[in-house]
Amino acid sequence: MTDEKLTRNETISILVHYYRAEVQRSLAWRERLDRTTNWAVAGTAAFLGFGFSHPEIPHLFFLFGLSILYLLLFVEARRFRFYDAYEYRVRLMNQNMIYSVLSQDTLPADPLGDEGIFWRAELASDLRFPQYKMSLSEAINKRVRANYIYLFLIMLAGWILKLVSHPVSAKTWQELLTHARVGPVPGELTLLFLLAFLLHLFYLARRISHPSGGREIIHPHH
Repeated sequence: MTDEKLTRNETISILVHYYRAEVQRSLAWRERLDRTTNWAVAGTAAFLGFGFSHPEIPHLFFLFGLSILYLLLFVEARRFRFYDAYEYRVRLMNQNMIYSVLSQDTLPADPLGDEGIFWRAELASDLRFPQYKMSLSEAINKRVRANYIYLFLIMLAGWILKLVSHPVSAKTWQELLTHARVGPVPGELTLLFLLAFLLHLFYLARRISHPSGGREIIHPHH
C-alpha cells in the first residue's frame, strides 16, 4: 500500500459513484417508509370494514386496531430515522459539491479545494461513525403529524360509532355506558381510556421535539 494521494479526477470519480450509491440507498429507505404507511392505511380500512360488517364483533376489536397502528408507528419512526440519516449525506453533497458546480458557468478549478474541507470532513466522520440525526421521540412526532394522527382519529371515530350503534343504537347516556362495558370493566373506564388516548395523541402531535438526542451511533463499534 502506497502513500500516494488520489488525483483530482480520481477523487471526483469516486465521489460521483458514491453519490449515486447514497441516493439509491436513500430511495430504498424512502420506499420502506412509504410501505409502512401503506400498511397502516390498509390496516385501518380493514379494521373498520371488518368491525362494522359483523355486528357480533365487540367494540374492543378497535382497541386491537389501535395497538397495531401504534406498533406500525414505531416501525415507521425507526425507518424514518434511518432514511433521515442517509438522506443527510445526500443533502450534504447536494448543498456543497453539486452546488459548487451548478452555481458556476464552468467546472470550478477545484470543487474539492480548501473551502470544502468542512463538509468533506463531516461526510468522512459520518461514514466512519454513522449517526442518527434525530431522536426516536422526534421521529414519532414527525410521523404522527404527517400521517398517523388522521389514521388514529379515524380508528377512534370508528370505535365511538361502534359503541353508539352496535348492537343497537344507544339513545341515552346510560345505554352508551352499557355498550361500552367490557366484562367487569365499567363503561366509564372505556370512555375515559378513549379520552386519555385522544389527549395522548394530540400530545404526540403537538409536542416540540429537540434534536439534541439525535446524534446516536447507528451501528456501534464493539
